[in-house]
Amino acid sequence: MSSLVGAIAIARSQVDAIVAHARAGAPDEVCGVVAVRDGSVVSVIATRNAAATPRNRFEIDVRDLMRIVEVEREGLDVGFYHSHPVSVAYPSATDIGFAELWPGALQLMVSLRHDLPGEIGPEFHAYRIFPPRVDVVAIAIDEGR
Repeated sequence: MSSLVGAIAIARSQVDAIVAHARAGAPDEVCGVVAVRDGSVVSVIATRNAAATPRNRFEIDVRDLMRIVEVEREGLDVGFYHSHPVSVAYPSATDIGFAELWPGALQLMVSLRHDLPGEIGPEFHAYRIFPPRVDVVAIAIDEGR
């Protein structure tokens, strides 16, 4: 079950960076870290996907885990993003399991399932997951940034 809670502000350039990462990594899932302050995404950090089955899972590579510590040391909230190359941008059971490590952290998801010429393009959604509950977060995209 999902409910709408809060909102997150994100720059168009940050959305574009996440979508570009997803397109470059397809057909595999991609992942990254998001730094958040006062309800706004401050930075987006691409990481490597080290999952054994990257077509339908993501796992932040151990070489990139220091990025999470750096975000926390800057006094920012840690969030994450990942892609669903062929499925809807909604948390899977695996995503909900990942959220057990970071309950309530911002989770941005992009789907490329409609990202073909003549189609609607990528889907981009935000969630906060408190396993097993999934809360939808409204997204305010700042077109000027």
